[in-house]
Amino acid sequence: MKYENLNKTKRIYLGLEILRMFFSFIILFLHCFNKRIYSLTFLNNLREVVSIGLTTFFIMAFYFSYNSFISKNIDKIKDRFKRLLIPYILWPIIIYLQKAIYNYKHRKKEKLFRILIYQIIIGNGLNMLLWFNLNLIFALLFFAIAIFINNKYMTYTILIGIQIISFSFSDKYHKFWDRYNPIIQFPLRPISNTYKLGLVGFFLSSIKIIEKTKVTKKIILLFILGLLSQFLFNNTPLKRTLRINFTTFLIIVFASIPFEKANIIFFKFIRQITSYTGGIYYMHVYINSLLNNYVWAKIISKNVYKCIKLYFICYFICFIGSQIFKKNSLKYIFN
Repeated sequence: MKYENLNKTKRIYLGLEILRMFFSFIILFLHCFNKRIYSLTFLNNLREVVSIGLTTFFIMAFYFSYNSFISKNIDKIKDRFKRLLIPYILWPIIIYLQKAIYNYKHRKKEKLFRILIYQIIIGNGLNMLLWFNLNLIFALLFFAIAIFINNKYMTYTILIGIQIISFSFSDKYHKFWDRYNPIIQFPLRPISNTYKLGLVGFFLSSIKIIEKTKVTKKIILLFILGLLSQFLFNNTPLKRTLRINFTTFLIIVFASIPFEKANIIFFKFIRQITSYTGGIYYMHVYINSLLNNYVWAKIISKNVYKCIKLYFICYFICFIGSQIFKKNSLKYIFN
């Protein structure tokens, strides 16, 4: 979830931080709100917004990784994988230890260690949200191998990517995954789509789409048309394409917000409250589960208000953890 700013000017795109914070809260809300008090239409629209948010996260992650990979910067590539692998491995271990202690105290028998192994292998079991990391790791690893094997990597990755994407739309692809348990399907099935978003992110970064402050009216019009058409199509490749168009439009617009002209105090405040969206994403379902068992049951809390409180509880946990492990790689658990 956390991206790196790899521009030579070290410009901070605070608008993108705000966009990430918004979608982080929407994802938290989807996972933690009381679904019984909302209509099916609301739920479906909320899921569509979450899909746009996840598309945004993926494209931004690849966008800001591009320079490291194309320049074959080993140190930055290693750091990128550390950012993904450390929370991917340590959060399941933390959850496993807490559940093992709880089961021991209450004499509950559960095959937790087996579930932990499944979690690390397929990205689902103890923390379903880590499918995101698994998909990024797979896609980035493929790009890294392609880049280091051949200088003409982009041609090969695009050609292979077209084949993968075409196959992912076929009936054979869906029948292949239908044979597996939903626990396995959920984290692994989206890998082909993640690869597609990786191609989009790398391409947009190669043409420096957000660094170019002057975006033509034709491009903006194209993305607006994509927005207007977004909800007219259901479960079709066209809708997924329109979602990418709209996501790119959002990234361009929010990256263009001139926060550098704002008051320095306001700038620092916005930057601070938009921090730790990665850590909040990793932990919010787990923290919500703990609070449901020990806190929410005793304190009456309305739906939206509860989710806002949960967001800031996770935020402060991330803030404290980041300060404690400021000079240690364990900081990646929280940001």
